[in-house]
Amino acid sequence: MSEMSVNPSDVEDPHLEAAAEWFVSLAEEGGAEALRRWQLWHDAAPAHQQAWAKVERLQSLLAGAPLQAAHVLRVPVREAQKRERRSRRQLMACIGVAFTTGMGWALLPAAPERAPIRWLASARGERRLVTLPDGGLAWLGSNTRVGLAYDGQRRDIYLAQGVLQLTTGSDARQRPLRIVSRDGVVRPLGTRLTISQFAAHTVLTVQQHAAQVQAPGGTMATVRAGQRVRFASTGCGRVQQATVADDAWTRGLLMALDMPLPEFAAQFALYSGQAVEVAPALASRRVSGTYQIDAPERSLATLAEVLDLRAERSASGWRLRPR
Repeated sequence: MSEMSVNPSDVEDPHLEAAAEWFVSLAEEGGAEALRRWQLWHDAAPAHQQAWAKVERLQSLLAGAPLQAAHVLRVPVREAQKRERRSRRQLMACIGVAFTTGMGWALLPAAPERAPIRWLASARGERRLVTLPDGGLAWLGSNTRVGLAYDGQRRDIYLAQGVLQLTTGSDARQRPLRIVSRDGVVRPLGTRLTISQFAAHTVLTVQQHAAQVQAPGGTMATVRAGQRVRFASTGCGRVQQATVADDAWTRGLLMALDMPLPEFAAQFALYSGQAVEVAPALASRRVSGTYQIDAPERSLATLAEVLDLRAERSASGWRLRPR
């Protein structure tokens, strides 16, 4: 098995540092303007393109590496995410760990070269429909970032952040298809499915046919049409019955039935692109109803009136507080 050839001095390369910083910025900011600025930087010099390819290749290799190895290298990133921002040095530290420690064996592949990743993104508050190279369809929810790596042997889709609904295409070459997310790998079995990546877990819902998911711990679950499962770094939860609410976001709606307010806030934030903070005193409140994610101010005003609470703007979005 061959390893990725990397000069240790690359870790101090200023172009590589800039590429790592751009990777962090795109993950944190998202949106069309951030992508436009990144594209200008990327196209400005061959050295920028080479540095970006190294960072991008690292990400794809970690996603395709043995799950235990990927889990080890995700730990510092997860800790940084809890603080809501990852510094350039933290990401560079991950690169240094991958390139200069015993993790080299995990940075596959021997041959052939993996396909370059083509990144697609949606802005906050935007939903975007994309036709895939194999004829499949992908709905990107708000502030979503997805990478496509199709080559002669396989079809890989990387969900870096956000929510994705995939209707698989009929591939003439019958290449295996997988969706690599932070919390596990999903293998569609000829299907339409939705993957929603929250702060601490990911939810897979299958609308048609079936899919298999494998979490980093090695646990697996088969999810059939009309079912859903929650999975995270610790493993897969119990497969449950899905509802029409699971893909209501594709129609611009968030549907809740006796849902805890913090869970409602997390879903509203994911699907609308508007951060929603819930005061601890409101944690026991429950939400029922249908809310428009395309009209967040009006929806949160309605929620505040129904639950007799206050919805206030904050620096990052909205804050729900007792009256």
